[in-house]
Amino acid sequence: MPEKQTAEGLLARMRRNWPEAVTPTSEAMIRVYRLGDLVQDNACRALTRQNLTFSEFEVLAALRSADPPHELSPTALYGAILVSSGGLTKILRGLEGRGLVARTLHAADRRSRLVRLTEPGRAVAERAMADVLASDTALLSQGCSADEMKALAALLRRLLAAVEA
Repeated sequence: MPEKQTAEGLLARMRRNWPEAVTPTSEAMIRVYRLGDLVQDNACRALTRQNLTFSEFEVLAALRSADPPHELSPTALYGAILVSSGGLTKILRGLEGRGLVARTLHAADRRSRLVRLTEPGRAVAERAMADVLASDTALLSQGCSADEMKALAALLRRLLAAVEA
């Protein structure tokens, strides 16, 4: 059975075999990427309780976060999640078939259809978000206190604001 990959294991190998590649930036990024993978895997396990994939959850969450009546154009959804247009079409068909979203004609552009969160979709989105948040909190509280998590969030906010500017 292969050894479980950890960020610290990867960094130890890099220090041994490629020490010039180990910098504060590479150490931070390797840890951020690994944490991202672990948190997404954790969220996927939580989402199975709602019978959702991560991509379906992203669509429902993007719609739930939109101003009432919780609808967006497909183009706006592409910007909110990381899937191709073909992938989004497949996701939307599945969610529509389950009654979680509905497609409506765009009042200003009859060639376009908006995607609207239905009441059952809203309920699923809210239950799924609660599951993901509880699961993420349980996972991350293993390594950070609530105050440390607030400090980390503030540091990440500052870093992202500078990079996204």
